[in-house]
Amino acid sequence: MKITNLHIENFRSILSLDLDLEDTTVFVGPNNAGKSAILEAVRIALSRRWGQRGTGFTENDVHLANESADPRTAPPVRIQMIFEEPASGVWPEDMVSDLDDVMSVMSDGRNRVALSITYMWDVGKEMFSPAWEFLNSEGKAFPPKRRAMNLSNVFNYLLFFWLGALRNADDEFTSQSRNWGDCYDQSRFRLS
Repeated sequence: MKITNLHIENFRSILSLDLDLEDTTVFVGPNNAGKSAILEAVRIALSRRWGQRGTGFTENDVHLANESADPRTAPPVRIQMIFEEPASGVWPEDMVSDLDDVMSVMSDGRNRVALSITYMWDVGKEMFSPAWEFLNSEGKAFPPKRRAMNLSNVFNYLLFFWLGALRNADDEFTSQSRNWGDCYDQSRFRLS
């Protein structure tokens, strides 16, 4: 499965963004234009499991209208990812069967999975709380019984690799790197 559409609201520097994604999508722009914010939104959404504490979000991820705004009263962060089958019958039958609880079928017969993550201040709990839910083809949340699925089934069909912005390649490709440390082999990586 590949992300075919990404929608981000109120995340860091992004007020609202809707992107259709191709097999390869390149973000080009000046510093502080939001390129890394797009990638961070996807990373946070896809590197966490439903219901775990420590979701990866912080109050600093909430878009603020100005410097004096309070993130607790700001609109919630929303990240929505849509995964659409390129043509009817392309996705493997076992995957379609495994994801039946969170999948909808579009009018042209293609399968679709839509994942929505919301992060906002919960007044009752007095803390920021995330909520993951799957959406039907109309963009409405599946009934609670259907949303109770663990995200691990979805992650079984998503290949997700993350490489942050390389601000300093000498630091990134070391045995202590959070992204490359486990597979580090000095003979393979030579920086000059």
